[in-house]
Amino acid sequence: MRDYNRLFKGVASKLNGFVKDVAGNAGKVLQKFLKDFWIGMLTSQNVLLSEIARCIESVNTLKKRIERFSKRLTSFFSIDLIWSYHRLIKDEINDKTIFCIDNTDITKPYGIKFEHLCKVRDGSNGNIEKGYEIANIVALTEKHKQPIPIYSNVFSYAEPDYISNNVETYKALECINRSFGNIGIKVFDRGYDDSNFMRYLMGTDQRFVIRCKENRCLYHNNKKYNMEDLVKLPSPEMSCMFRNILLTFKSYAVNLSGMELSLVVVTGFGVKPMTLLTNIKTDENLALTVAKVYILRWKIEEKHRFEKMIFNLEDFRVRELKAIRNLNLLTSMLCGFIAVICEHQKHKLFKRLFAMSKTLPKRSKKNPDPKHGFGKNHLFFYSIARALSELYHAWQTRKYYSSA
Repeated sequence: MRDYNRLFKGVASKLNGFVKDVAGNAGKVLQKFLKDFWIGMLTSQNVLLSEIARCIESVNTLKKRIERFSKRLTSFFSIDLIWSYHRLIKDEINDKTIFCIDNTDITKPYGIKFEHLCKVRDGSNGNIEKGYEIANIVALTEKHKQPIPIYSNVFSYAEPDYISNNVETYKALECINRSFGNIGIKVFDRGYDDSNFMRYLMGTDQRFVIRCKENRCLYHNNKKYNMEDLVKLPSPEMSCMFRNILLTFKSYAVNLSGMELSLVVVTGFGVKPMTLLTNIKTDENLALTVAKVYILRWKIEEKHRFEKMIFNLEDFRVRELKAIRNLNLLTSMLCGFIAVICEHQKHKLFKRLFAMSKTLPKRSKKNPDPKHGFGKNHLFFYSIARALSELYHAWQTRKYYSSA
């Protein structure tokens, strides 16, 4: 029991410090809201305001607590929190940081009253559903490559001031560049294979890796090639094992709309060769570096999956778009809190939480609830989130019976 109390006090102290650093300049009212909201989310592992409200201590009725949360979600300005949050995680960011940029979606197929609902492509099944798009950026930590969310903004095509997806991406990049500068490597999927977008990145001195579309045409040695013919041209190759997969790399100097770039071709990762465009300076390890950087881009997909499976992000009930934005932002920040714990794996807090997670029930055929385990996964987010939820549940149960 003594070790349990010490662990809970360590978690509570770390969360209190996180809240003060994020909202220290915003006043005690917002700090109290954030603390209660995040404790409720960690305990309930849900974004439903009713579930969050049930998991906090208060003399007010459940209805009053729900009304308080709903009111606060539509009142505070998220951009102020973002700058404070960036200052808090700045020590985890450096010139070697990999920034993964990608859009995801949240779907509300049966939604009617949600503000500015639009049509989005559901990434889980490919169907077109009602919902919202989310512009996301995560930074991979230097040692353990844990995805720390640094930007997450919900937007809709139905908004009056919506212009384009590229503009939303520009806003995201300008936001993180203001906080961290033009450091690290930005990594994009093939949806960002656009010459105007690459020109913007080069004009702002940002290093990038972008996966090419299959119909992309490039100039090599002053001759135009389509991608299928270009990858067949001879070029020095190198091979290595990466995560038990034998990969073969080769690179070409290419020109795209006047931009001098390098094309890296990776064979062995899929049925077709993976083609990557980059402006990283050429060296003998260029192909290997670019391939590894792009493969790590999958971490942002894991972050999306974690938010939707652990916190049920798509299950929200708030209707105003501002409240939806703030709810999504607070979920991402809480993921950042968990990511920092997961990065410092030599710290006693991580070791104790991870050890506690091993004692909890695992997922099985008899117990298919995904919150009871996810099998093998290279992210520690799931284990730490389960341990935190169990810790707060046990603490509340202990306080309840102590006061009875």
